[in-house]
Amino acid sequence: MRLMPDIAKQQECVDKTIGWLHYAWEVTEKGGHLQMDPFYDRNKLLTAEVVQDVITHIEDIFKSELEKYPGYHRAAQGISASEYLIPPGFDHLPYQEQVAIVQGIDKIFQDYAVHTSVF
Repeated sequence: MRLMPDIAKQQECVDKTIGWLHYAWEVTEKGGHLQMDPFYDRNKLLTAEVVQDVITHIEDIFKSELEKYPGYHRAAQGISASEYLIPPGFDHLPYQEQVAIVQGIDKIFQDYAVHTSVF
């Protein structure tokens, strides 16, 4: 999926995606559960392989960020150098909750995607 070429819109998309991921993390950290939308019109595109790929990439991005910039992320979270940050653990959630996370991301990205007509 290609995003709009407008850098400000791309940043808006990133900000909303990070907000969604933070929300998903907070819900699961508090023992809540994310609910997938069984009626989401793009569910057929969100195959098990797509869901796994997206969740794996999210976890990999967090791991990379935390390895490359631990000081920055500790300072941003307001924690001491003796504390460690870890990825959100979305890859350990039940499949239905992983689908809910990917649906949320897909919904956000659809608002910023370049939609081309076949006609």
